[in-house]
Amino acid sequence: MQNPKTIQAKSKIFLFLVPALVIYVIFLILPMIGAFYFSTTDWKGIKGVAIEFVGLKNYISAFNNPAFILSLKNMARMVFFSVLFHTPIALLLAVAINTKLKGYRFFKTIFFVPTIFPLTSIGLLWYFIFMPNGSMNKFLTVIGLQNLASNWLINPSTAINTIIFVNIWTGIGYYMVILLAGLTTIPEDVYEAAAIDGAKSFRKLFSITIPMLKPIITMCILMDIIGTVKVFDLIFVMTEGGPNGLTNLPTTLMYYEAFRYDNYGVGSAIGVIILIIALVLTLGSQYLMNRKEKVNG
Repeated sequence: MQNPKTIQAKSKIFLFLVPALVIYVIFLILPMIGAFYFSTTDWKGIKGVAIEFVGLKNYISAFNNPAFILSLKNMARMVFFSVLFHTPIALLLAVAINTKLKGYRFFKTIFFVPTIFPLTSIGLLWYFIFMPNGSMNKFLTVIGLQNLASNWLINPSTAINTIIFVNIWTGIGYYMVILLAGLTTIPEDVYEAAAIDGAKSFRKLFSITIPMLKPIITMCILMDIIGTVKVFDLIFVMTEGGPNGLTNLPTTLMYYEAFRYDNYGVGSAIGVIILIIALVLTLGSQYLMNRKEKVNG
């Protein structure tokens, strides 16, 4: 039988958790349940309009839509390149800044600055840079590379790649700060012992830094996957899914279906699919990383 003092302490802890739990349920769990429900209905999203149950029709409609399939391909492409570049570049910057060379505080601030601005502001900034008469084409013309100038956000062959570049540029500083915090937890004695054994910088990076930061690197990759799957602001501000829907992601299609075309059921279905994709990618990545760690161990 538990001690009364223990029960009282647990009750107090639970009371402290109640406000957070209520907020979590109201703003996350209930909307998720609502999305699942409305994804099985035909509804215009207007109060007073009849809601008709249609089962899995909205999901079938989504997967039969070539625009949705293209958006899934765009999302997969963005996730692949984000994971490929975000954490590795962020790690190299974090290691460089952690050496505390002259001016490291300045560079730390500069690299982190994009993270503080709203994504809508970042999108507008790069929109003006990549306009046909924007800074990018003017710069290429000045340095004699006018042949490389392009309608970056209009040209079908460059539009999605431009968005991917901006997404990578935006997130590097965020992951750099997380990894920089992780670097401070590695004892200096380990590096000193490695230096005595004759280990060079790259040897230290691959034999000490990366293995000891593995949990943090794993967390960064998982956060990167989830964040990229949810990207909406950049697409909406820079291209609105154009040209001809070639840069749409599931998030933008969800918005258009629900709030522009009044297909609330289809929009909810796409939202549920995004949730499932994010969950599968996250759990799958975590499983593969844990499995690899056990094999190596």
